[in-house]
Amino acid sequence: MEEDFNNIDEMQGTKPEVVKLPAAITDEEKSELFKELTTILSRKWVKNKIFVFGSSEIDLLLATRFDIDTLREIIEEYKSFVEILGLEVVEYTIDGETWYSLKSAFYAPSELLKSEFIVLGTIIGILETQTGPLSTKTIKEKLTDTNRMKAYQVDLCLRKLVQQGYIKKLHNVWSYNYRTLVEFGEEERRKITEEFRKI
Repeated sequence: MEEDFNNIDEMQGTKPEVVKLPAAITDEEKSELFKELTTILSRKWVKNKIFVFGSSEIDLLLATRFDIDTLREIIEEYKSFVEILGLEVVEYTIDGETWYSLKSAFYAPSELLKSEFIVLGTIIGILETQTGPLSTKTIKEKLTDTNRMKAYQVDLCLRKLVQQGYIKKLHNVWSYNYRTLVEFGEEERRKITEEFRKI
């Protein structure tokens, strides 16, 4: 199993043989499988110049050679297993593709610098309160008009937030990327928006 996970990229060009998980899988085999899932779903790496976490469903299918139903069944069982350890499996989407990642259910340390969090908080505050598209000009005006940051600092933070997978831009319109939705649930975004309104 370890060899399968380590050779995901090499296997991408081959058509995997569909393997059903035996109904009578031993506890030892399941334990080994769960160890491998813990390793692969905890990893952080770069895909198309953006940090991603965990693994795509397609890569897991290629690595395990399970069919889709069996893989999803195993993921559901694995979710129950890690929940006891204070962990949770988070599902998110990148370009229409399902990804799985492992994170702590109790504490997720932020990698954001204070300046980056200010910019992300501003973006969250604006996106949660307005219905129209969010432009770079709007973000900069909100931060520079209140003398919180210089325009060049905003640009640097925006680039970092894109690279880290928090936000994305298409035709000068900003929106959440997967990581904001994974790390900041509706309640967290609501609290950030309340603070934003006080500015």
